[in-house]
Amino acid sequence: MIKLKSLISEKIQVLGYIRPSASFYTLAEWRQFVSRMLELQRAGYDTRGGQIGNNPELIQLVNKYFSYQLYVETERYDLLTTKNVLDFIEDFVNHRFWSIDEEFGKYFEDINSLKFAYFYSRGDIEPYVMLDETYTIQMYGSLNNPKRVQHYTTPDGVKRIQRIIESGKEIDISAFTVAERPFFRKQSNVVVEMLANVKAGFKSDIKSYALDNGRRACNLYRLGYPSDTENNICYELDSCDGTVATSLWNEYIVAPKQILNITVI
Repeated sequence: MIKLKSLISEKIQVLGYIRPSASFYTLAEWRQFVSRMLELQRAGYDTRGGQIGNNPELIQLVNKYFSYQLYVETERYDLLTTKNVLDFIEDFVNHRFWSIDEEFGKYFEDINSLKFAYFYSRGDIEPYVMLDETYTIQMYGSLNNPKRVQHYTTPDGVKRIQRIIESGKEIDISAFTVAERPFFRKQSNVVVEMLANVKAGFKSDIKSYALDNGRRACNLYRLGYPSDTENNICYELDSCDGTVATSLWNEYIVAPKQILNITVI
């Protein structure tokens, strides 16, 4: 048994806190990964003990599906080690993958058309769904979903939003319409009201991550909601705009189109 990192020379590009869209796969693609990993495991090759056997195919598979977690996130977070990631892969192959549909399929009309990835968050490696065009069409039936929203930011952040609008590109950001508590970053003392194109809506904060393709991803564990009858997803554009059961703020993932007003808090 030898250390995984000692076999890898390919460098992984670090893009700040922007996660790579290449880490996302459909359930069918994840099934290909786990099925082949199980075959290799039966042949005696696996990721147990924070090490990996000297099997080129196993190394190639692990790097294809988990390189970001192994070489970027382990350097970024003190509590995440290479062994943690390799142990997660073993658990994912043997157990976690096989319950994804049962655990999260109830939230989506067609979970098989969506893309999923796993990133470190608050002490664990957690599942995320990409909020891409396929997700938006599945939820709203259209890619044109205009809405007035607000966004906490800094003075420099206002300039970035304006540059996004002027570029004509759809770069998604997190926004809200209801906030029952002040925003947690004191330096974000500017509220931008804007007209935006909604990609996804949630009744409460869903811990969204920015991706390198301009989209965002949301944490699947945040799809639960304090209700016996509702989940956190807004399946129409206005159902998020009432009282927030978590007493925090709702969250819309949007592409800014026009700044309407700027307020300094």
